[in-house]
Order: sequence, then C-alpha cells, then structure tokens
Amino acid sequence: MPRIVIIGGGFSGSAAAVQLVRRSAHALAITIVEPRVHAGGGLAYSSDEPDHRINGQPRMHSLDPAEPGMFADWCEARGALAADPDARAPNGTLFMRRSTFRRHLEDAVVQHSAWPTGSTITHKRDSAIDVLPSRLRDADRKAETEAMPDAAAWRVVTADGAHLPCDLLILACGHTRARLPAPFAAALEKHPRLIADPLFSPRLPMVPPDGRVLVLGSSLTAYDAVSTLLSAGHRGRIDIVSRRGLRPRPQRPPPAPGAAPLAPMLERTAWPPEAFIRHAMHPPTVRKLLCALREEIRAQAQAGAAWDHAFDHLRDMLGQLWPLLSLVEKQRFFRQLRPWYDVHRFRVPPQNSAIVHAAEQRGQVRFRAAAIQSVSAGHANAPLLIMLRERGTGAASEMAYERIINCTGVDATPVHAVPLYAALMQRALVSADVSGVGLAVDAQCRALATDGTSLPTLRIIGPPTAGAQGDPLGSAFIAIQVHRIVPDLLKLLGANL
Repeated sequence: MPRIVIIGGGFSGSAAAVQLVRRSAHALAITIVEPRVHAGGGLAYSSDEPDHRINGQPRMHSLDPAEPGMFADWCEARGALAADPDARAPNGTLFMRRSTFRRHLEDAVVQHSAWPTGSTITHKRDSAIDVLPSRLRDADRKAETEAMPDAAAWRVVTADGAHLPCDLLILACGHTRARLPAPFAAALEKHPRLIADPLFSPRLPMVPPDGRVLVLGSSLTAYDAVSTLLSAGHRGRIDIVSRRGLRPRPQRPPPAPGAAPLAPMLERTAWPPEAFIRHAMHPPTVRKLLCALREEIRAQAQAGAAWDHAFDHLRDMLGQLWPLLSLVEKQRFFRQLRPWYDVHRFRVPPQNSAIVHAAEQRGQVRFRAAAIQSVSAGHANAPLLIMLRERGTGAASEMAYERIINCTGVDATPVHAVPLYAALMQRALVSADVSGVGLAVDAQCRALATDGTSLPTLRIIGPPTAGAQGDPLGSAFIAIQVHRIVPDLLKLLGANL
C-alpha cells in the first residue's frame, strides 16, 4: 500500500487522513505522528474549559466539506446538546464547546482507522524531529549511519528514535504556540504570576478571585480566558489590552424564518466573485478591495442587510483572489490590514460575548488600546508592575497586576523558530514564503525548496500556508484546502478516486 506520514494530528492532519481514506479507491497506510494522547484535537480544541466554544455552528465545522453534516450528526447521535444546554444561544444558533468538537474529531479518526477499502490510520504518539529525503546531499549522506530501508521518498525521524518511511509526507503542524510580547524578558516566561499560554495552562481557575488581571490581546482566546475567570467567580478588575483596542465582532444571527439557508461553504468558495469584487480586480489591490467592500456594505445597509453578507463573500473569495495579488499587496495586507480583517473574520460566540459584555457594563472588564512599555518583577509573591502607554494620548501609567494572561495569538512565531521547520530549511527542502508569513507552497500545497523547486511528495497544509494561499486558518477553510488537493495526492499515489 502507498505509505503516507502526516506530521501533526490536529484538525489539519485529521482532515487530510480522513479525506484521503474516504476518497481513495485503493488501500492506503496512513500514519499520524502526534504527541498528544489522541489524534484529532490539536491546539485549537485542546481546552476542556466549559466556556471555551468554537466560533461557528456545527455545519461549518466538518473534516470533509463534502459532508458538512458530520459534526452535527455526531452531536445528535451522542446527545451532545442535552449534555450542554447552554450551547444554544438565545437566538437559536448553536455554538458547541471546543472539547465536544475535539471528541468528535478523535472519534472520526478512530472510525476511519480501518476502512472498507483496506485503508488504515495509525496514530504514533511521538514528535517528529527531522525528515530525511531519499536523495541526501553529500554532507547529509556522510552523517547517515544506515541506508534507507527501501525506495521510500522520505523517512521521518521521531523523538523516540523511530524512522518512518513513506511515499508521501504531509506537514500539518498547525498553529504555533503563543509568543510573549517583547517587553517580557525570557526570564519571566516561568514567572508564577504570568500565564504565558492559556491554552496549555491549568492555572486559570487558580487566579486570586479579587486580584487585578491583565489580559494581553483581545482575540477569541482572550474572550475564552476572561469567560473562564468570570464563570469561576472572579471579582477583581480585568484589563484587556491590545495595541489598537480592536475586539472580535459578534456572530451573524440565524436566517429569518422562511429565508433560504446558507449554501455549504464548499459551494460558496467555488462561486464567481460578485460585481463589487470584479470591479476591483483590474488589477486587484488591497486598497481597491477595501474600498469596494465598504461601498458594498453601505449599499446593502440601505437595503436592510448587515455588513457581514458582503464581508463573508469577500472572505469566501479570498482563495481565488489571493493568487492574483502582487507580492507588494500581500505584504501590505499582512502589515496594515490583517488585524482589522481578523476581528471581522473570527467572531466571538454569543455566549462568551454575553459573559464579557455583562462584566464590562458593570465596570469589571475594560478594553484598552495601549502598548506595554516596561515590566518589573520583584519576588515571586509580589505583583508584576506594568507600564502602559495609551494609544492616541500617549499617556503612561503603571499598574500592579496579580496575574498576566498572554492571549496575543498563535501565529506570530517565525517559521525558522519551529525546530522541525528549521531542520527542513537547513536541508533546503522548504523555504519561508516571500510574503514573510509561513512556508512557501504552490497551488497544490507542494513544498517549495530553497531553489524554488516544487516537491510533489512533500505537502504542507493549514495555517503555515497562510502567506502563500491567504486564509487557510479556520477549520472550514483548512478542510476545503485539503479537499482541493486530494485528487492530486491520489493521482500521485496511483490510488485515484
């Protein structure tokens, strides 16, 4: 059987494994290398906190976009709604817990691990530390002490010393972990009053209930962390600080009674662009698209439609538009527009919005647009002193905080800082994308080596391809990205649909 190794067992890796199994006419032997106990959840869905919810309804979250009801059907079969009555928002929309979605993903991987075609999925609980190609450079060959066991294209080296040969290698490492802002020296990363990564920390419920808390960043992760604190009875002041003071927009309400339901995401991303986008494409620039979007939002508002109808269409078209943008325009988007795009793109679940808004109304939670100027730490039992400079006025103030929670995001780490990527870059097998974000790939997610050569048997999927492909960040768009390259993968392996 063709052998496939997938490095990373989060949503990206699970979507690749499940879709390959479901669409292959022949047996495939798939190995997922993932250090967690189960393959499926990954970083985005690792939390067990009951207030941490996915920011989309069940039919928007599916490992296979051709089967958008996978998660919704699983929830019904498992009684997930009865176990989580708060999942249904007052307007009738459903926003399930992240832990519930993780269990669905884990079950889906197990369900597809022995498929009727003979395909298998094996989870190797380990970490990949290196990748060796079948044709090594002279310097690498001298360092090798054993020959390739067969004619495999790649051999994946894991932390426990295993060597996994494969005919196709898929890097599905997902998001990188949150990185502390520059004012926090490396020596403070282990400080007991600093929670450097709330997605990995069990310490949120241990925050003193009356202590003043500083939350760095105002993303969905910040809403998750603050919701956890408030639900646990936190009474102290919570300051949510970001450089621009932006916050995620609310979720779209359900369609009005009698209105046609939204088309499946896979179908919507294949539609031709609407007129307001087409008029900004000769040639397309970030500024022209932004102006066209604003004008369309104003026009639709006069017709009674909300802003998100136009924005969502532009978001769904990004996969078609991104290759048409020049390098300068892509860099301009990441440098100037990305924060505003993200707060409209990644919207807060109504449950979290209600919890945080209520605390904001009573003065307990405050959003601030400010930059961190300095951090002072005394002994372990002393609060951290933070100097903030307000945006706009430039006024500086120092405040003592009992806890600092870092929610600045998960995609800020340069690719060369990820050990596996660094090893591959040292071998000239992968390269940083010219946009400055993520790794370089072509339209079929083939890795681009340092010399620009595409490697058909080495694919990169998910968030690391954001610079090359635009927006493969949310689960719906990752699943669609995988769906589009599966035919090419099966053709490569001789296991056509």
